[in-house]
Amino acid sequence: MFKSGGRKTFQCRSCRLQTLLIAGTLFQSIHLKLTVWFLAIYLISQAKTGLSALALNRQLGVSYPTAWLIQQKLMQAMIEREARYTLYGDVQVVDAYLGGELIGGKTGRGSENKAPFVAALSLSPGCIVLSDGLACFAGVTDADC
Repeated sequence: MFKSGGRKTFQCRSCRLQTLLIAGTLFQSIHLKLTVWFLAIYLISQAKTGLSALALNRQLGVSYPTAWLIQQKLMQAMIEREARYTLYGDVQVVDAYLGGELIGGKTGRGSENKAPFVAALSLSPGCIVLSDGLACFAGVTDADC
């Protein structure tokens, strides 16, 4: 094991190839500490309505261009990962709402303090989608499922 620019480099005993633990990952050519990236991943994944590069800039204590680049790289990684997973077979779909109670407010669907989301689960080959027929699922029919 060697130290190269503050990062541990590992070398294969047989072929003597040297590599970093982060080689071949999103973090391969970064100059920030991994803890900054991990905090960015946490902040972006926990933001209900998305997180702007300006907010990320303030939270991480990095420059705006750096925050923008972090945001773009993380969003691209999420898009690429999501694209590899498609639902097939019998798919069950349900709508749900996330949030707490608002005293005096509307309850259930349409509540001001709850965020609606859709969950889908693929069970087996065949592509039959089951739902309760809520209007928001019309896109499933439009997709020939």
